[in-house]
Amino acid sequence: MNDRQLRYAHAIWNERSFSRAAAKMGVSQPSLSEQIRLLEEELGFSLFYRNSRGVEPSANGLALLESAANVVSGMSALKELARELKGKPGATVRIGINSGLAQSILPRVAQTLAASNVKTRWELVTATTRRVLRLVHQQRLDLAVVFEGEVKPVSEKLLRSNLAETEIVLLTAPAHPLAKRREALPLAEFARLPLLVNEPRIGYSRTMLDRLAEASIAPEIVGDCDDLESLKYMVTSGAGAALAPRIIAEDEISRGTLRALPIEGRLRVAIQLVWRPEPLAPRIERVRALLAKELG
Repeated sequence: MNDRQLRYAHAIWNERSFSRAAAKMGVSQPSLSEQIRLLEEELGFSLFYRNSRGVEPSANGLALLESAANVVSGMSALKELARELKGKPGATVRIGINSGLAQSILPRVAQTLAASNVKTRWELVTATTRRVLRLVHQQRLDLAVVFEGEVKPVSEKLLRSNLAETEIVLLTAPAHPLAKRREALPLAEFARLPLLVNEPRIGYSRTMLDRLAEASIAPEIVGDCDDLESLKYMVTSGAGAALAPRIIAEDEISRGTLRALPIEGRLRVAIQLVWRPEPLAPRIERVRALLAKELG
């Protein structure tokens, strides 16, 4: 077993594909496959199997890869440090952002990176909180900015720091019957309100629905959008009102294309910076510290 074989195995795990892993590592697929064959022969068990979703680790393979994560990350960090000491460009920093936060957070992320002394290329993924957290867990993203939300067992293996909070409001179209109200909306009114929700089994939506259930209120849920941008389009089209963090729609609220009603109890949700617990490459750690400072 050697460092190269472990790095190849981790690349396959991250990419869920031998061909994509080979391209990422800059080797031919036959060469990569041969190294994995030799590693499996030494270990005495298969690391991967193929299914309809691509390449997945076996039970033994997953245990080995998770245990070896610190070794692989540590070697990458040392190589990154060596490149930095020689004055060469750093590795790519891969950042995930909840799609609903792109409007407000992405410009600040871009400004922070542009103003820093960290010379690196960065890749951006915008997606749901659930998908972004899974990509961080799978080592396909280095850092993420998402709304607070538990995705078990992924969330238990990630580190987080709170950057800010935003109020949960009821978003409506301007023509909605409730659009002109200014006072906080009592929970009882949700009993007769066609409601759109986002990722109802995690995060703020689950907290809000649990609060309604405790008050014996069963809202009429007419739609479930996993993506917050899609949720806004549905509200604008008149499909219903939506529980959502106010920050996702500040531009639309200021232009008058959406209305935001406060809700009784003033529920708030945290915006978090998320990363894996193993050592980060020096440049990625510096980017993490910069984002924590500038976005907090």
